[in-house]
Amino acid sequence: MRPTIVMVMLLPLLPGCGGDPEAVAAMRTLDAFQAALRTHDEPGCRALLTRESAAALQQVPWQQVAAAAPLQVLGAERRSLGYRVQVADPNHAGRHGEFVVVRENGRLVVDLVATAGLTATTSEAGAAPDVFVPRELTPADFDRIRQRELARPPR
Repeated sequence: MRPTIVMVMLLPLLPGCGGDPEAVAAMRTLDAFQAALRTHDEPGCRALLTRESAAALQQVPWQQVAAAAPLQVLGAERRSLGYRVQVADPNHAGRHGEFVVVRENGRLVVDLVATAGLTATTSEAGAAPDVFVPRELTPADFDRIRQRELARPPR
């Protein structure tokens, strides 16, 4: 066979070799989220975040984010529930990190809760003792007690 014919036959296989188009979309999602952050576009940020992550927008230091250099998106890798997008932070000597991008309601969005979980560490304060403070039961408490009683199997 001629090389030209072989190349034409191999063309359908090239997209598989060239990378995952959804991984590229995940990287673009993170880029769009960064752009919205830098311009203080809160509705734009909210549209690019998971429902749980949108609550974190109330605590964003907008001026500090706008003054910092944007993260450099290096690549993305498919994981079981979405993508891990690798980044380098030029504000901290190129330190590497990852963001989680998932599909929610049919579109790719940034999951800040899962991203924070990647680097979270557990620590105990231990200095303050547990204190029991009695209070009156509310009607909701009585409802929960009744539901528990009804859920128990008969003896």
